[in-house]
Amino acid sequence: MAADDPAFIFLHGFMGRAETHVFGRTFEYFRGLRDLVRETEITARIPQMPYRAGIDARAAVAAKAMDELGDQRIAVVGVSMGGLVARALAARHDPGRRIRTVITIATPHRGSPLADRSLSTETRLPGWLVDQFRPALEDLSIDGAMRFNARTPDRPDVRYLSWGFSRPDAQMPLFLKHRERQIRPIEGDNDGMVSVESSKWGEKFTYARADHFETIGWSPKRKDEKSGRPFDQKQLWRDVIAAARARS
Repeated sequence: MAADDPAFIFLHGFMGRAETHVFGRTFEYFRGLRDLVRETEITARIPQMPYRAGIDARAAVAAKAMDELGDQRIAVVGVSMGGLVARALAARHDPGRRIRTVITIATPHRGSPLADRSLSTETRLPGWLVDQFRPALEDLSIDGAMRFNARTPDRPDVRYLSWGFSRPDAQMPLFLKHRERQIRPIEGDNDGMVSVESSKWGEKFTYARADHFETIGWSPKRKDEKSGRPFDQKQLWRDVIAAARARS
């Protein structure tokens, strides 16, 4: 790690776990990221946030990772809902102005039609389950995103970069096909969870072909050169780390 490199905080998305331990095995939310941390020699923290909570409650927990990094400059990288948490950290949890870069990956900056549907009478989800996740769903709704954006202005001293993704319906894994079809008439191209338009934020936007779960290294589809599978999530992390290092 170079002396002027930022330290990194990586934030998982809705219902995510930084690590899951099953039968003696460890499954990482950011698959392959720890290998890249060693390869690039960065300092990194991957905090576990409460998976049912709203943005501000998640940010309060994630802010503790900032305390562990002392006076180091920081780059915050958030995937999906984690990107909204990253913006909240910069806006409300960084009095020392240590955060220099916020990078959001497949983040619904303008809300999600899927969250709106889950909160509506059209949902097939049982009411008790919706209530369990209501704080997060309300923040992820289109109205919730409008409220969040209004009270979470970008800082002029922070660089905001974003990545967005999509695949056509024919290339989607089965469990994302229905969601892709629900989002498309409302917001257009999407990754099965977040639209390309909703994921755009900040001074630079990068697009790639992938579904939502490929962005963190998880894909049930087999290798297929025509559709560009598997998506190279390790190269995504390399690109993200290089972008943050370019302005530390």
